[in-house]
Order: sequence, then structure tokens, then C-alpha cells
Amino acid sequence: VAPLSHPLDATQRLRADEVTETNQRDTFQRCAPAVENGLYLVPRVVE
Repeated sequence: VAPLSHPLDATQRLRADEVTETNQRDTFQRCAPAVENGLYLVPRVVE
């Protein structure tokens, strides 16, 4: 018996990969609490 990755031989139909929104990085970074050089700054959680 050949090994199986899934017990059923079924495939899922996927929708086409399409861009539906424009890049809003600048808008989101303007409302972020802390940004530096295009990166979001977050508090240190591990010492």
C-alpha cells in the first residue's frame, strides 16, 4: 500500500490571486504609536 498524505483524493478550488487593495503602508504608519525607518517599534517583552 502506497503512503497517503490525505485519506481522500480531493482537491480544493482556489480563487485567483489578485490585488484588491492598494498599498496603505504610509497611512498605517502615520497612526502607529512608534515607527522608525519604516519599521514598527514595539516594546521589549523578553529580557
